[in-house]
Parts: sequence; structure tokens; C-alpha cells
Amino acid sequence: ENEAGQTIPSTDGIENKLDSKSDKKTKSKKWYIIAGIFLVLYMIGSVGGETSSTSSSNSSSSSNSSSSSNSSSTCESWGNKSAENASKMADILENLADNATDAGYGEISFSTFESYLQSDLRKAKNIYNNQISLSPNSANVNSHNLFLEAMENLIEGIDLTILGIQQNDADYIDLGIIYVESATSNTVLATSSLSSC
Repeated sequence: ENEAGQTIPSTDGIENKLDSKSDKKTKSKKWYIIAGIFLVLYMIGSVGGETSSTSSSNSSSSSNSSSSSNSSSTCESWGNKSAENASKMADILENLADNATDAGYGEISFSTFESYLQSDLRKAKNIYNNQISLSPNSANVNSHNLFLEAMENLIEGIDLTILGIQQNDADYIDLGIIYVESATSNTVLATSSLSSC
């Protein structure tokens, strides 16, 4: 109680909310990183691990050899470059989570956070342009499209978060988070629909 006899409200509830938000951010960060790493490892394993069996089956028929080899090299090229892009996307998601946490704790200013987001947005757009220029084999068109959708969601999420900071509007930031979560979900879907070369 203060001198006027009024009860001073406890800050325990606020601290508990901050702690639970911190736990959520840590869990989200881990989820983004795990999803990105899972995608990269799965793509590398399914592309690289099946090459020898594809090569041996190609040698059995000379008429199918060139078309199978061409299809296999298209698949391998798409898979390797997509794996690189997925790794870069995972880095952006990790940066986003780290920088959001730092801004939330006041370790960096919101203007610094915004400049980091602008940099991440440019990187995400470059990755998207790299990915859209790739041509998957027919068995991986769905995976390719889901990965593109994941990147579009990430770009939109970062864009909305920047707008939220500029407008000082938490609704935009919340919407940005939803898009980033959708990017993660679409990355997992892209991974699950991969076909080996």
C-alpha cells in the first residue's frame, strides 16, 4: 500500500505474461529452425541418396537412358538449388526470431529491428527470385509450388511486420506473425510432398 492507503497493483501478472511470451518466442524460433533444417536435410537426402539407383536403372535401356538421365539431372539440379534456398530461408527465419526477441527485450531499438527486417526482406525476395527461376521435374512441381508459397508468405509476413513497426500498430505485426507461421507450415508441406530423383 502507498501513503494514501491505496493498494499498488502487483507486476507479477505482467512479468508472467512476458515470461510466457518469451517461452512462446523461444519455441517458435526452435520450430522455424527445425523446419528449415529438416527441409534442407530431407531434400539433400532424397536428391543425393537416390542418384546411384537412378543411374543403374538408366543403363538398362539405351532408348530411355537420355530422357531418364535428363529428368534425373533436372531433378538433382532443382533439388540442390532448392536445398540452398531452403537453408537461406531458415537463416532468415532464425534472424527474424532473434531480432524480434532482442527488440522485445529492448536490446535493440525498433528502428534497428526495422532495418534488420528490411535487409531480411531483400534477402527473402532474392531467394524467391532464385527459386521461381528453377524448373522442377514433373514429380516435384507440387513441392516446388508449396516452397514458393512458403517464400511468398515469409515475404508478406516481413512486409506486414515492417508496416506494423512503422505505423506502431500491433495488428499488422500479429498478421505478419501469422504469415510467417504459414510460411513454416508450407515449408513442411513442401518437404512432405518431395519425390526422390
